Amino acid sequence: MESALDIHHEKPAQNFSNLTWRKFKKHKLALLSLVILSTIIILAILAPLIEKFLGVSHIQASFSKAWLPPSYLHIFGTNELGQDVFLRILFGGRISMSVGILSAFTSVIIGTIIGLLAGYHGGMVDNFLMRFTDSMLSVPVLPLMIVFAALDLNILLKNAYSPKGVLFVFLVVFSFIIFFRSMTDARVLQVKPQYFFKMNLQAFIISAVLMIAYLIFFNLIDQKALGQDNLSSIIKISAIIVFFGWMSVARLARASAMQLKNMEFVTAAKALGASDARILLAHIFPNALAPIIVAATLEMGGNILYEAALSFLGLGIQPPISSWGNMLNNAIDYIKSTPSLAFWPGLFILVTVACFNFLGDGLRDALDPHQIMNRASKKN
Repeated sequence: MESALDIHHEKPAQNFSNLTWRKFKKHKLALLSLVILSTIIILAILAPLIEKFLGVSHIQASFSKAWLPPSYLHIFGTNELGQDVFLRILFGGRISMSVGILSAFTSVIIGTIIGLLAGYHGGMVDNFLMRFTDSMLSVPVLPLMIVFAALDLNILLKNAYSPKGVLFVFLVVFSFIIFFRSMTDARVLQVKPQYFFKMNLQAFIISAVLMIAYLIFFNLIDQKALGQDNLSSIIKISAIIVFFGWMSVARLARASAMQLKNMEFVTAAKALGASDARILLAHIFPNALAPIIVAATLEMGGNILYEAALSFLGLGIQPPISSWGNMLNNAIDYIKSTPSLAFWPGLFILVTVACFNFLGDGLRDALDPHQIMNRASKKN
């Protein structure tokens, strides 16, 4: 029999976050990738301050400063127009990583919703959503990106934050939320006043918050500096990546939902009268989050490659605004005389994408529930 003193000094059980972090730290490449990505992101965020501190420009041409070698003021030298290459790398990273990260985040939201609905409900809902997912997976992405790049969104952007544009976004989001609640809560179909009013009130609040975020985005973005054509390119690239990037996440979420919906805690929640929406959001989604996080991390690297490929083909961001892809495109004519113009953006693309892949690999090992349980049992 254990004494009270032994029980008092017994080592407490570690929680999930501590076990996950301990496992993640053992993956040296993933830990190094996290440090490198954090450094690149911080430098990209601080790019305007660095430009002001160095007193050089990444966008203004100065032929007297063309082809300068690396120095204190020009860390990577200058290009044929006298623009600082290091600052163009940082400002280009702001666009490339923003497109990759934000489009991956949006794709994960869409894919998670579709996958959870399909896996939880099954039957006709599952068949319809998964057949649609399979059909989307069969479509070639890059050729369609090239086709969509020919569309002119300038007219749309002129009215992006007009009253009509805001009202359109509000109605689309509101309708989507009503549809989602109708599919996840059978009580809505009974058209009882209390459920109907509550559902519409929640949808209105969420739509209003997203509408405010929509307005903030279009008012804070420096459209004059970016240019209407480049803003149109960013939206087109992000939209097409999102449209064709949610399918793998949907499959993962569906598999997790099909496994979790038969677990004891879900059965207990149903017995206590929890709605389908509450079960999905409070019970199934948190337990299905680990593979979704890993998929999102891996998708960020792929999205950065998509943006770089389109900009390299001349269909993405246009000069003088820099992105890693168009910097590679501009360096083609000088690849023999000045290979460093192609080396630096290519290196940053390679390092960033590789770091996202290693980070996803480390998160996959760290968030594996079987390994976590085994480590917890060994510690105890």
